[in-house]
Amino acid sequence: MSEETNDAEDASPQTQIMEATYRALREYGYTDLTIAHIAEEFDKSKSLLYYHYSSKDELIAAFLEFAGDRFLASLDDIDEADPLATIRRIVDVYLAVDVDDDMQDAQRTIIQLRAQAIGTPEYRAEFTRIDAALRDRIATEITDGIETSRIQDDIDPERAATWLLSSLNGAMLERYTADHDVVDPVREMIHATLDDLATHEARG
Repeated sequence: MSEETNDAEDASPQTQIMEATYRALREYGYTDLTIAHIAEEFDKSKSLLYYHYSSKDELIAAFLEFAGDRFLASLDDIDEADPLATIRRIVDVYLAVDVDDDMQDAQRTIIQLRAQAIGTPEYRAEFTRIDAALRDRIATEITDGIETSRIQDDIDPERAATWLLSSLNGAMLERYTADHDVVDPVREMIHATLDDLATHEARG
């Protein structure tokens, strides 16, 4: 997430609260984070924050919704003429080769929160929603590819989308929890699989 939104004069109080939450998460991590830390990062009235959110879990769940919606909106901008090309772009965004420090911090933050979803239903509900939206987007692209004779018609869009998203999420998790390169081989194998799913017409 960028901090530019927080600096914008027209940013809503809700957006500013979410940006303050993100800054506090980067500073303290999830385990040591308190709602007081978030309040310290919020430039406006602290009472406004406490009025809207009574607990850390409630605030973090709202942050996940905010961050998830932003990420999904960024993927909506990916709209290639060919469905296979769109899926490839999504894969390359998810498993980018070069990730700057800000993006690494953002991805680490989400990984930390995903781990907490094991015992926090509010977080799990948000990750379930985000995953469902991503899976539906990929399945829709696969369906479009089948209908336009770009993808083989014996592919089950839902099953293929579930496999692809699980591969992306797994690679993202391993990227930040292990000391070996997983992103490059996973991305290459996904692209190779997409090659195999393409029809002769799509292969040119």
